[in-house]
Amino acid sequence: MNNKAVQGTAEYRQDKLMKTLSRTFLPLILWLPGVLAAGGDHEHETPLAAVSGLTLHDVVEHTYQRNPEIRIIEARLNHVNARMQRTRSFWPGDPSFTVSHYNDAVMDSDGLREWEAGVEMPLWLPGQKDAQQHTVEQEKSVVDAGEAALRLKLAGIVRELLWNIALSKNQVSAAAQEWKTVQKLADDVNKRVQLGDLAQSDLILAEQESLTKEAALRKAEQEYRHAQHRYDMITGLRKLPAEFVETATPDPSINDNHPVLIEAREKVANSTAMRDQVILEKRGNPTVFLGTRHERATSGDDFANAIGLSFRMPFGTSAHTTPKLTAAEVDLTETRSEMELLYRDLNIAMEDAVRELEMTREQYDFARRKNELTQRNLELSRKAFALGETSLIELIRIQAQAFAAERNMHQKQLEVGLHTARLNQARGIIP
Repeated sequence: MNNKAVQGTAEYRQDKLMKTLSRTFLPLILWLPGVLAAGGDHEHETPLAAVSGLTLHDVVEHTYQRNPEIRIIEARLNHVNARMQRTRSFWPGDPSFTVSHYNDAVMDSDGLREWEAGVEMPLWLPGQKDAQQHTVEQEKSVVDAGEAALRLKLAGIVRELLWNIALSKNQVSAAAQEWKTVQKLADDVNKRVQLGDLAQSDLILAEQESLTKEAALRKAEQEYRHAQHRYDMITGLRKLPAEFVETATPDPSINDNHPVLIEAREKVANSTAMRDQVILEKRGNPTVFLGTRHERATSGDDFANAIGLSFRMPFGTSAHTTPKLTAAEVDLTETRSEMELLYRDLNIAMEDAVRELEMTREQYDFARRKNELTQRNLELSRKAFALGETSLIELIRIQAQAFAAERNMHQKQLEVGLHTARLNQARGIIP
C-alpha cells in the first residue's frame, strides 16, 4: 500500500471517529448549559407577585430596615449619647491621683523624708458645659436629619427599581405580541405557498422575521428577570406593590422641609456650635489640687503633717488657640458652601425633572397619534397583501413601523409615571 493510500485511510478513520464523538457528546454539550442556567436562575424564572396590600411606603421602609447604612446611623447615635453623658459629668475630664516622695538617701543621708499625696480635679470653664451640650445636641440633629436623607435616597432607588421592572415588563409584552403576530403571518404565508400563491422565498422571509422577533422576546425576558433580581437583592422582597403610580404637585419650588436640605442646615448649625465652643475654650481647663504632705528634716525628727490646696489656670496664648479657631472657621465655611451648592443643585434637579416630565407627556401625545396612523396603515397593508396587491417585504416593513410605534407609545406612557416619580424624588417627597 502506498503512502497516499495509508494517509487516506488514516484521514478516513479520524473523520469517522470525530463524527462518532460528535453524535455521542454534542447533544450533551448542548443540553448541559441549559440545565445549569435553568438551575442557577430558577428562583427568578417566576415573576414577582403584585400584592395590592403592599404600598410604595412599605417597600421603602423594608429597604431602609435592611440597609447596611442604618448601622452607621446607630453607631453615630451611640457616640452622641456617650458624649452627652460626658457633658453631664461633674468634671470636664478625669480626676487624677498623685503621689510623690523625696528623700536624701543617695545624698547626705540625714534621714530626710517627704511624702505628698492628693487628687487633681479639672474644673469646667464658665459656660463650657452648656456649650458642649449644645454642640452635642446639634450633632444629634445632624444624625436625625441624616436618617431622613437616607430614607429619601433609598426611596429614589426603589422608585427606579419599580419603574425599571414596569418598563421591562412592557418590553416583554410588546415583544410577545409582535412574535405572535409574526408567527400568524408566517402560518398564512406557508398556506399560500402550499397553494402556489406565493414563492418559497416569501416563506423563508417570514420565518426569518419570526426568528428575529423570538430572539427579541428572549432578550426582553432576560432583562425583565434581571430587573426583578435587582429589586429582590436590594429590597429583600419577592413581591411588588400592585400600584405605585404617583401624582406630582404643580409647585416647582424647593420645599424648606427637603430632607437633604434639612441635613445641610443642621450641619451648618453644628459647625457653628463647634466654632462657638472653640471660642469659649481658648484656654485649657483649670485644675484644683487637694492633698496632704508628710515631711521630716532628719531621722530623729517627727513627721510634720500639712494639707495642701493649689489652683492651676492655663494662660491660653494665641499661638496655641488660634489654629483651633481657624480650623473651626474652615469647617463652618465648608459646610455653608456645601449648603449653597446643594441648594443650587436641588433647584437644577427640580427644573430638569419638571422639564423631563412635560417633554415626556408631550412625546406620549405624539406617540399616541403616530400609533393610530401606523395601525390604520398596517390594516390597509394587510388587506392589500391578502389581495395580492402588495409584496410581503412591504407588509413586513409597514408592520415593523407599526410595532415600533405601538411599543414607543406604551413606553412613553410608562415614562410619564417614571418622570413623575423622579419629580417627587427631586422635591424630597418620601413615600
